[in-house]
Amino acid sequence: MRLEVRIARRYAKALADVLTDKKLEKVSGELKTIASLFDEKAIRYLKSPVVPVEKKVELAKTVISKVKPSSELKKVLLLLAEKDRLGLIKDFESEFESFVNARLGKLKAEIVSAEELAAETVEKIRETMEKVFEKKVEVETKIDPSIIGGFIVKVGDKVLDASVKTQIERLKKAIVD
Repeated sequence: MRLEVRIARRYAKALADVLTDKKLEKVSGELKTIASLFDEKAIRYLKSPVVPVEKKVELAKTVISKVKPSSELKKVLLLLAEKDRLGLIKDFESEFESFVNARLGKLKAEIVSAEELAAETVEKIRETMEKVFEKKVEVETKIDPSIIGGFIVKVGDKVLDASVKTQIERLKKAIVD
């Protein structure tokens, strides 16, 4: 794991630990909003050693004044800026979301298919994953024509590959061996 992600994880865990379960989702939404305001150019600016920390703190205060997040999130964002780590906002947001999902018993799943799946199919896959993992599952779908047909389901570090592309590759390997 990259050092930046480990640093972001520490801040995310600290924030998650001080929040009640009720407040977790609210703060997660606020953080998503704030993180979305920082594009690649802004992240480069925040990570630049040439830019004085005071300027980065000013930027953080400006963003905070516009969004008006909870006091806990505000404190962590200002601390990130003061420690010259606000450039980690995207990693921080991602790690915080992981803590929120774990604490609230949620999983994120990604279904990749060659073409758009019917809503009923996505729902059946989601229900099956909820039974298997015994947690609430939020599904995101993506389209990748290169898999030819079938689908790939990704949940955390687990992958179920039921794509035609993979089946063809396995068949080729079996014939060659």
